[in-house]
Order: sequence, then structure tokens, then C-alpha cells
Amino acid sequence: MSRNVTIVVIILIIVLLAAYLVWLRGRYQATTTDTLPTPLASQVAEPTPTLAPSPTVVASASATPKGTTVATKSATPKATTKATATATPKASAQ
Repeated sequence: MSRNVTIVVIILIIVLLAAYLVWLRGRYQATTTDTLPTPLASQVAEPTPTLAPSPTVVASASATPKGTTVATKSATPKATTKATATATPKASAQ
């Protein structure tokens, strides 16, 4: 029984040591990527856009724009020829 406990304790120590080394490696990599020299960005002066005043639109109450005349034309019916078909009863054969 004492031997089994020793084996379990050794395995736990190895697992804890491996977990510590993994944690330490992750922490070391995080600090080394932060300390890398970053290239200086070149500053380019960009002109600021200016907004031009937009024309204002005024809504009118009428359906037609001002200054236009509405032309009305009465519809004239066209002469059409309509073909009518008449059905003639068949003479019954006797």
C-alpha cells in the first residue's frame, strides 16, 4: 500500500510540474509578444471633408407642380367591328 501511495504522489508531482511549465511558457510568450518593437505608423495629413449645404425641398399641397397646366382630353371611342357567331340548330336526320 505504501508503494502505491508513493507512485501516486510522484505522478501528481510530475503532472503539477508539467502544468506549471505550460503556464510559465504561456506567460513568457505573452510578455515577449508585447515587447516586440512596433513599426511607427507614418502620419499622413488627410483633408477633413466639408459638408456642402444641401438644397431644401418644400412640399406643396397640390398634386401637380406649380407652373404646369394639366391637359385633359376626352376619350373618343374607336369604331370596332365585332364578329358575332350564330349557332344554327342541326336538322335532325330522319
